[in-house]
Amino acid sequence: MKKHAYLFLMLTGLLAAFSCKKQTDTVNTAPVEEYLSLQTGKYIEYRLDSTVYIHFGQTDTVVSYYARDVIEGTATDNTGRPAYRVVRYLRSWTGTTEADYTPALTYYVIPSRESIEITENNLRYQKLRLPVTDGYSWRGNSFLPATPFYYLYQFSNDEDMDMWEYTYQDVNQPLEIEGNVYDSTVTVLQVADSSNVPIMFPEGLAYRNYWVEQYAKNIGLIYKEVIMWEYQPPNGGNPSFRSGFGLKMSILGHN
Repeated sequence: MKKHAYLFLMLTGLLAAFSCKKQTDTVNTAPVEEYLSLQTGKYIEYRLDSTVYIHFGQTDTVVSYYARDVIEGTATDNTGRPAYRVVRYLRSWTGTTEADYTPALTYYVIPSRESIEITENNLRYQKLRLPVTDGYSWRGNSFLPATPFYYLYQFSNDEDMDMWEYTYQDVNQPLEIEGNVYDSTVTVLQVADSSNVPIMFPEGLAYRNYWVEQYAKNIGLIYKEVIMWEYQPPNGGNPSFRSGFGLKMSILGHN
């Protein structure tokens, strides 16, 4: 009897410990939709700096714009899911009137209980995902095809984009951008990878991939920085060159 009672108490203790551990591992976070403002008519204005490589990749230049992303209505994606249609309007940095804004692209935001997806130029990204907690990671580019930018750039930077591990950093931390402080933000680091950077061996290949996005609660994307370039060394009588692009978006205001 004593042996049976001892085994019963030990089993009960193990079950209690397992139950406590299970409760401890449960993570309650804010819904991912809290990091956006999904209503028709909402907009965010940005300073957009675009880095392009010119003169056959010999030099780079930065072109700046005012950008305005406007939620213009609802739609369905190609799988029939509800989505929000967002149009990005651009105006040159020297433009002064509303008439100077022209539509540049349309993308779709698809919210669900677990994640926020964005489809842009027929490329599907999972930008945010539960749980929103420091250190959580997921493959946000898993829906991308092989080499999604092959038709735009002469580089190999995009060959493994579907394997990038998005990772949350600085969850619920304040962030200052363009002189304004946003109380509760989250940083999503998508990739930070490079080789031979800075270029110490000009006779060898070099590349850099860096992609980070930051979101503020009840607003949306407030900062984005993308660097993707590849350096090709001199070959025969041909000089070295770079191929790729850069993009930086900083929020200026919103409604």
